[in-house]
Amino acid sequence: MIGHAPRASRIVGVSRLGDSAARRLAAGPRVIGRVHSVFERAVNLLGADGRLLTLHGPGPLAAPFAVALDERLPWRELEPGIPVHREGRGRLVLGALRLQYSAAQVVDTSIGAGSDPRALAAALAEGPRPPAAPSLASGIALEGRRRLAEGLRRRDTERFVDGARRLIGLGEGLTPAGDDLLVGSLAVARRFRPDFVLENPAIGQALANAAREGTTLVACEFLLEALEGRFSETVIALLVAADVPGARVALDDLLALGATSGADTAAGMRLAVEAIESAPLVAKAHR
Repeated sequence: MIGHAPRASRIVGVSRLGDSAARRLAAGPRVIGRVHSVFERAVNLLGADGRLLTLHGPGPLAAPFAVALDERLPWRELEPGIPVHREGRGRLVLGALRLQYSAAQVVDTSIGAGSDPRALAAALAEGPRPPAAPSLASGIALEGRRRLAEGLRRRDTERFVDGARRLIGLGEGLTPAGDDLLVGSLAVARRFRPDFVLENPAIGQALANAAREGTTLVACEFLLEALEGRFSETVIALLVAADVPGARVALDDLLALGATSGADTAAGMRLAVEAIESAPLVAKAHR
């Protein structure tokens, strides 16, 4: 019987990784975890800590927990369940694939406070945009969106949490539409009303529990990172755009993500911006 020759190792460089991903890799055990899921353009790794890392090709980080490689790879060669471990300093091993991340740029994926949402608001309000997922027009979604907006507008923690819970896990896919919308709303809140989230720890506690129990593993990771104030580079670029033309370009990049994920995230941003801008004068005085 003739055996199969082992596949030759392939070393690929990592160009960028999020700061939270870098910390987890540095502090994690030698056996990081395993391959969780494999797609055409990305691979998700499930860590021993129960959290995800996403590997994708060159470009901006598609998630705050992402690792961007120097080149695109034929991910279909990997299989779920393959163990992932560290080899020496700054190298991950997945079967025959070795990812060298010691020289990668570590990206700050957190959002600082801002005071002027006009560029963002103008870009979101302009012209026809791709429609969001149909599930966001359902009765439960509309009520969730209403209560989420009202909670943010009036600084009402209970309403905000109730609205968010109605949206978590709503829809289909790796990141259901309700979760994408909620991530967009949380991004705007972190940027333009950070005190509402930071001064109300009950929001983070309640929504983290709801995410762990009520949605997909990938969507849960996005929500947990959002509650900790970290977002994809595409979302950050839109939120920090200095002028309307820059915001338009960033919005186009966001809308190009997924079938409706970008549009759903933008819908959440629009909801939050409108809620903040229509807030009572007493609430605005806290800004």
